[in-house]
Amino acid sequence: MNIGLIDLLASWNIAFLLILIRVSAMFFAFPFFGSPAIAPRIRIMITIVVCFVLLPMVGVQDLGQNWGLGRLVLAVGSELTVGLTVGYGSKFMFEAFTVAGTFAGRQMGFAMADLVDPVTAAPQSMVGQFWALVAVLFFLALDGHIFLIRLIMQNFEIVPLATGSLKPATGRALISGYTKIYEIALRLAAPALLLTMMMDVGIAIMSRAMPRLQIFFVALPLKLFIGVFSLVVSLQLFQAIFADLFFDLQEYLTRLLATMG
Repeated sequence: MNIGLIDLLASWNIAFLLILIRVSAMFFAFPFFGSPAIAPRIRIMITIVVCFVLLPMVGVQDLGQNWGLGRLVLAVGSELTVGLTVGYGSKFMFEAFTVAGTFAGRQMGFAMADLVDPVTAAPQSMVGQFWALVAVLFFLALDGHIFLIRLIMQNFEIVPLATGSLKPATGRALISGYTKIYEIALRLAAPALLLTMMMDVGIAIMSRAMPRLQIFFVALPLKLFIGVFSLVVSLQLFQAIFADLFFDLQEYLTRLLATMG
C-alpha cells in the first residue's frame, strides 16, 4: 500500500516536471510572454501557476511507472523540443512585421538610424521595431494572449506528455512557416516600397532635366515626408489584414502541433 502510494506520488512529480519544462519553453519563446519587458520573477510565477492548473487536467494516466534515468532524460528532451518548437512557431507573424519594417525602412533612408533590439541584441531597423510593436498591440487587441494561454492548455491534448518528437513533417511545417515570413513581409511593405520607388524615379527624372538642381537637398526631406506618409498608409493596411494573419497563425500552430503528436 505504501509502495503504491510512493509510486503514485512519484508519477505526479514526474508529470509536474514534464509540464513545467514544456510550459517554461513555450513562455520563453512566446512573442509577448517571453519579452524582456516582463520581469523574470513575474514570468516564473505565471509559469508555476499555469503548471499547477494544468497538472490535474493532464493527469498521469498514460505515464506509467518504472521511470529510469534514461527514460526521464528522453522525456525531458521531448517536452523541451515541443515547447520550443511551438513557441518559436508562434513568432513567425511578428518576424514578418519586423522584416517588412526593415525593407521599408531601408527604402525610406532610415538605414543609418538602426537601433539595437533588446530582444535579439542585434542591429534592428527603426521602422521594423515600430511595426513589431504595432503587431503586438493588434495581437493583444484581438485577445491573442488568451489564444496563447488556450494553446498551452490544448497542446497537451494533441501531444500528450513524453510522446512528442520531431518528424519530417514538423521540419517541413517549420520551413514553410518561416518561408512565408518573406511573402507576408512583402505584402506589408508593398505600399511603402511602391511610394518610395516612385519618388526615386521622379527624383532621377528631375536630376536629368535640371542638372544644376541640388537634388540631395530636395530628395532627403521629400523622402522623409513620403516615408512618414507611407507609414500612415501601412497602418491602415495592417488593420485590414491583421485578422486574417491571426487566423493563419492559429491554423499554422495547430498543424505544427499535429505533426509532433
